[in-house]
Amino acid sequence: MLKPTTALRKISTLRKRIWGVQGGQGAGKTFAIVMILVNHASANPNKEIYIASDELSKMRITVIKDFKKIMVWLGLFERERFVDGTLYRFRNGSFIQFLGLDKVDIGKGLRSDVIFVNEANKVKFDTYRELTSRAKRVIIDFNPNKRFWFHSEVQTRSDCEFLKLTFKDNEYLSQEEKNEILMYKEKGYAKDANGEFAVNEKGELIILNQYWANMWRVYGEGEIGQVEGRIYTWEKRETNEYLELNKEEYIGNDWGKVDPWAILGLKYHDGTLWLDEKHYESENEIERSLPKEKLKAIKGAGDGQGENHDGLVAWRFLQLGISYNQKIVCDSNRPNKIRSLRKAGWEYAVSVGGKDNLDDRISILSGLNICFTDRSKNIEIEQENYAYDKDKATGQLLDKPIDQDNHLLDAAAYGAALMFKDGIIKNI
Repeated sequence: MLKPTTALRKISTLRKRIWGVQGGQGAGKTFAIVMILVNHASANPNKEIYIASDELSKMRITVIKDFKKIMVWLGLFERERFVDGTLYRFRNGSFIQFLGLDKVDIGKGLRSDVIFVNEANKVKFDTYRELTSRAKRVIIDFNPNKRFWFHSEVQTRSDCEFLKLTFKDNEYLSQEEKNEILMYKEKGYAKDANGEFAVNEKGELIILNQYWANMWRVYGEGEIGQVEGRIYTWEKRETNEYLELNKEEYIGNDWGKVDPWAILGLKYHDGTLWLDEKHYESENEIERSLPKEKLKAIKGAGDGQGENHDGLVAWRFLQLGISYNQKIVCDSNRPNKIRSLRKAGWEYAVSVGGKDNLDDRISILSGLNICFTDRSKNIEIEQENYAYDKDKATGQLLDKPIDQDNHLLDAAAYGAALMFKDGIIKNI
């Protein structure tokens, strides 16, 4: 028999267009959401409901399995109505369809009454945006292993409601799984002579083992976790402090046609490198967002010689208010774009001078005290998540970092390298 949990009751109170449900292990968030969607589909005719996740094969043993269990328990399941095990057609004309996002372009242009993105932290933001932009209601759930696009791009929206759940919100979780979750805390934190969890002078639990403490934080408390092997830990400061800092601003630039095109400002003062994010959209995203006539006019702003005179680059730099006399340092992968910048008036635009390696970039930034402005949401995410890679067989951390999601970090390293060369930064 299906029994309502606290998780189900809490989710059922959400009313805004977007529901963001963050939760730890055993919270029952996915099961509760599917129950709500089954009820919605069966009680309301002609509803178009989609449940999407990163891999269809995994969905068959997780969310689709839960769906079938719920339908059977409610006496609604008719096998002949479940087409290919991915599309269920209700008698009233409503349907629920399961989508695996591992197929190219699936979900593009989709119109729906409800779209539920399961394990959203494994889905790219661009995919999420294309999948949900035409939906009347959007539901997202995820384990908070690390901060990702939901926290920067979605949670802050006025039409989003956020809910955090833990295993305590699922009264019917088995005792065996509860014990497993509680074990994370036992292994992660120190105890005093009385067998109670010990705290420091700030009232914080004393960590005994970082790995298990992080497991408890994510899967026990439903809080955002610390990435294992994290390389940087920078400080967030108020944007006004950066703007009022009377120091020369350098510009770091990491080109991006498909990946984010990262542009940031850098200032150095009294032993601290300050960073301020200016741009993070890819060129493709910009082009998709502009009306065709405007895009044509922007691209035609050059002299017709193609990428050597890239009107889009000049247009974006003007939009950002980057002055012609600022020093701009770019990655070396797009020399034509650098020439385009110089031709358009930014005469101090230069390349980093050859393809440097990740270790060099890390060395430059690791030797500095760094802070970033509170409006630099993608700098915050990149520096939190940037970590050393793991051996897939053993799980051991390797000496090499993961070369992904480090676009602003690279732009910061390019800018810092030039500031060091110019004598702005004297010691690294």
